[in-house]
Amino acid sequence: MPLFPRVTILLVALVAACGDGRPHGAPCGIAALAGPTALLTQFSVAHQTLGSPPSGLPERLVVRLVAGPAYRGTVGRSDSLWIVGVDGPLPPGTKPLFGVLVLDLKGKARGVLLYETAPVQGAPPIGNVSVGNVSVPLIGIQVDPARIEDPSCPFFPDSVLR
Repeated sequence: MPLFPRVTILLVALVAACGDGRPHGAPCGIAALAGPTALLTQFSVAHQTLGSPPSGLPERLVVRLVAGPAYRGTVGRSDSLWIVGVDGPLPPGTKPLFGVLVLDLKGKARGVLLYETAPVQGAPPIGNVSVGNVSVPLIGIQVDPARIEDPSCPFFPDSVLR
């Protein structure tokens, strides 16, 4: 693919992620791409990848498509694994391949990020994310949110759960 269409696609993705047009829009658009990329690098840090499902999760979590919209997720359990159902359809053409449950350093669930890239190698599944009739693996990580998220541009806004 020539360079111009690649740059155009990247710019369109950034503008779409910028959101509401408030002054922090462009930085939030960049953070919407950079933060999830930084999160994936954290899987190589010892003792952050969840080796087993957490014992408890809230009934609802925010599920965010990387560089895309946030959705309400409904949390359930099947045997020892978690199932997070996404309430609402994803944008046309979206094909998530895996989800990441993000816990903060105190073990509180922050939300789930849905990725359309190849899954993290070696991360054990702790459940599934169900989107319509598709189910993708869910892996988990416990990380300091400041390492991946700009506080003025949260990945998992509480307003989605209301």
